[in-house]
Amino acid sequence: MTHVGERRQVSVLFADMVGFTAAVERLGEDGTLPFTQVIYNLMSDTVVEHGGTVSSFGGDSVMALFGLPEALEDGALRSCRAALAIQSAFAEAADEIERRFGLRPRMRVGVSSGVALMASIEGQDAPATAVGNTVNLASRIQNLAAAGNCLICDTTRRLVEGQVELNFDDEYDIKGVSKRRKLWNLLAIRKAATRFDASVARGLSHFVGREKELAALSDTFSVAGGDFKVVDLVGEAGLGKTRLVFEFLQQINPKESRLYRGHCAADRTQVPFYPFLEVVNEAFQIRSEDETAEISLKLKTGLTGLGLDNPENLGLLLNLLGKEPPAGSLDGLDGVLIGHRTRNLLRAMLRAECARSIVIFLIEDIHWIDSASAEFLGKIVGDGEPNNLFVLHTRRPEYAPGWSDNWRVTEIALMPLSSNEIGHLVQTRLQVDNLPLSLVEQVSKRAGGNPLFGEEILSFLISKGALSVDVENANFDIDLASSGLPESMRSLFTVRMDRLEPSDKALLQAASVIGRRFDPGLLTSVLQTDGSVGETLRRLQTLDLIHRDDRSSDYEFKHVLLRDTVYQSLLSEQAAELHLAIATALEQRNENRFGEVAGALAHHYLRTERRDLAFKYNALAGARSLGVYSLGDANRYFESALGLYQSDPGCANDREFAAFLVDYSTCSNISLKITEFIELAPHVRPILGRLGDTYQHVVFLHHYIACLVYNGRYVDAFATQQDLTAMAERLDTPETAAYALVSELSVSCYFGQLSNEAFEAKRREAEVAMKSVQDAYLQNFFLAILAWNETSRGRFAHAYETTRRMVDLGKAKNDPRSLGYATALNALIAMLSDDHAKALEIAEQALKVSHAEFERASAEAARTAALVPLERPEALGEVKRFISKCEQDGWGLFLSGPDMMLGVALTMNGRIDEGLRHMEDAIGRREREGYDLAADWYRLFLAELYLGILSGEGEASLGLLFRNVRSLSWVFMFGAGRIIKLIDQACENPLFDRNGYYVARGQMILGLLYKLKKKKGLAVEHLRDARRIADQIGPSPFLTRIDVALADLEAAT
Repeated sequence: MTHVGERRQVSVLFADMVGFTAAVERLGEDGTLPFTQVIYNLMSDTVVEHGGTVSSFGGDSVMALFGLPEALEDGALRSCRAALAIQSAFAEAADEIERRFGLRPRMRVGVSSGVALMASIEGQDAPATAVGNTVNLASRIQNLAAAGNCLICDTTRRLVEGQVELNFDDEYDIKGVSKRRKLWNLLAIRKAATRFDASVARGLSHFVGREKELAALSDTFSVAGGDFKVVDLVGEAGLGKTRLVFEFLQQINPKESRLYRGHCAADRTQVPFYPFLEVVNEAFQIRSEDETAEISLKLKTGLTGLGLDNPENLGLLLNLLGKEPPAGSLDGLDGVLIGHRTRNLLRAMLRAECARSIVIFLIEDIHWIDSASAEFLGKIVGDGEPNNLFVLHTRRPEYAPGWSDNWRVTEIALMPLSSNEIGHLVQTRLQVDNLPLSLVEQVSKRAGGNPLFGEEILSFLISKGALSVDVENANFDIDLASSGLPESMRSLFTVRMDRLEPSDKALLQAASVIGRRFDPGLLTSVLQTDGSVGETLRRLQTLDLIHRDDRSSDYEFKHVLLRDTVYQSLLSEQAAELHLAIATALEQRNENRFGEVAGALAHHYLRTERRDLAFKYNALAGARSLGVYSLGDANRYFESALGLYQSDPGCANDREFAAFLVDYSTCSNISLKITEFIELAPHVRPILGRLGDTYQHVVFLHHYIACLVYNGRYVDAFATQQDLTAMAERLDTPETAAYALVSELSVSCYFGQLSNEAFEAKRREAEVAMKSVQDAYLQNFFLAILAWNETSRGRFAHAYETTRRMVDLGKAKNDPRSLGYATALNALIAMLSDDHAKALEIAEQALKVSHAEFERASAEAARTAALVPLERPEALGEVKRFISKCEQDGWGLFLSGPDMMLGVALTMNGRIDEGLRHMEDAIGRREREGYDLAADWYRLFLAELYLGILSGEGEASLGLLFRNVRSLSWVFMFGAGRIIKLIDQACENPLFDRNGYYVARGQMILGLLYKLKKKKGLAVEHLRDARRIADQIGPSPFLTRIDVALADLEAAT
């Protein structure tokens, strides 16, 4: 029983008689009482018969509750049955009532479902009734219903979906309700509909000729329990992918598995995680009209059930859905961390669901998948977990996902149907025993094995009058058919469009601008009609052009080709007007929630003359993509916004453009889109300058300097750094000081202008400023600079200490950047320490844990360089490939290591002339760039190459000696002197620590040279000095090499 004061899920029914006041006046007092009794008895008996309770009666109207006093699992369905039964009861009694009272009553019914408060209005002992918004809404809905009709709210529609026949009525402004509400005409309760009828209702093609594919799909699923399986369903448009998926799902017992489904759309390819947004909304039962507070409650409840409830996870999901996260829930997290943790949370949710039962994860039309979803799905497939997961995705053959060749993936390709199968399709569709052979031949010839086209041809022939069906036979007029049967599906759709009534065609065109799937409420707002949208949708549904999505209130074009054909029929001016109307309606319907629909608004405004709003929403959509670390999508939105501004600077004022440049520069930096940013910067700096000294200008310059460094333009970076430092000093805030100091330290690692003492002083100053800044990106960048500075100066022990700090930070904050860069740097240190196998192993590990482009590029540079001394057969080709990529992408910094190793690889491959010349030229390239540290590293490597040639390392054929005779002759005559000069020049670099690795390596090379020349005293002196330094770094092949040389010298005594 329900207790007073309890909240309860109920369905509320209001029904009244149209024209009751006039009837009472006509009947008089004596006739009104018996008439009212008849009305009441009919309505109350019907309500009770279907499990409801009459809560109140007002002469001509009744209020009924379903779910009070006893809770009902199917209260919404019972209320719908009662609503229709009331109409039936009055229709059956109409003749008798007219005989007795001289009038025929006509009823209207409204139903609303939701939470209501149980209360005793008339006293403590009085029966409880329901009060609240659900009750008020039902009353309002009843008043909107036409005579003889039943209207239900959208919540009721969701509760009875699939069990009733509905049509969209309209979207209404309802008194006392803040948002417009969709209302639906209740037509009938479905009775044991066949699966075939259900499939047709869903707009699916008939199931013909796919038995083998269905068996393959079912067989793969049968072994997925406790395992991880992927099915890649591939087929051209119209070949029956959706139909096959539907048939497969009909075989699945819903009690033994969980189904989560999302779809990709052509106009949502830049919306990060778009199919996963659908999955989250469905899993947590989130509705489009839910307020943020209600969504938060649903997410929190769902996360609790999965054992994942905490403030950060709630904030991550709200951010993913475009909502404002709770205050403090994501503090200290930037876009990279938010994106990384969001991906981890989605994986954790998936694991939790798979621990309960096998999960079917269906994603349709992945040929339109966004980059973030593709990356996430590829990671899941690559890892092959969690177990108990069955991934099923559909696509067209022109798109091949990056994971398609994974051994866990089973591809099922749909081929065109045979002529016999098309004939069977025709027979099934027409439901006749006998078919004219000419009909089968015509359809088979034109359809080309495509079942959708075959069905459309039949619809066309029927509409044209060339095909009719009686009880047993199909009648086909081949002459009439041949005179105008379209050759292609698009032309067929065009002909069908031309035959529509103007109002129906106009609605279909407006819907096509929204997309293949469209919200009827949005369509109502756009067309601003007089309530005829629902009726038009019914006609179009009858014509098999659209169908309702049974998982939402949306409608959908029967096929994407139909939607495309309709959209392409619009003139440019018509399309622009509709895009503008849709965008305006979206803004009005999503006030204060623009982040949720920024992508859609960007899409629509971009196709209008409102360049200001197109800029605004492309910038906002880009920022939202950046906020979940979907860099591909963010870059596309930012490029679109930038293009708008460049073609029309009036689309944004200086402050709006400056705010955009902060996000644009951040995204360009972390995605290593260097060249475009560097080309843009000189053109936009004057715009920033018009605003004077600002935080936005500081952040922009910071990222600009970083990109100049990555591009190898160290001198330009240093010059720009002076501007940044001066601006930060004038602004005098911790945030701007932190950005400027970190930039200054970064530049000094390449264009060495800071001594060891000066660097340390700047580092301490930066640490003080960083304490006031909650910026995960800047914190990581700062630690990376400190680690690289120690490496650059040869202090490997200190570098290891810093990388350990980075690893600890990465683990503590679950930040892949710290882990990635620290691991990549450790790989480089291992390579310089001559532990090349370890270097390769660590570099490959770095590639696995790295997510940001900077860390991945660093790891790939280390991996490529490590291949050379290991003499891997692919080394030379890999080094050339990576250098080519760096040159193409403007990554001058990242090619500096591989550029050196290319010379080594050429020499080791017997191309000694070319290799030595490349090394000498590379030294000149780094010096011209201002990267003297790299030039001196090269000198050490070149000196070691000369030493290797002098010592005769390796076996040389006569042919090799002949091809390199000039360089070999020069080395044997002048090599020793060149080695000494190279070492002296390198070790004079003031930035090299006197007790660091590079000085030690120089001393080792000199010791080995003097050992080769039998100058034992000098050899021992230099080798011992080298050992003294190397011993501080720790055990390594480098130290072993020194010890072996010293042992040889001692043994020779």
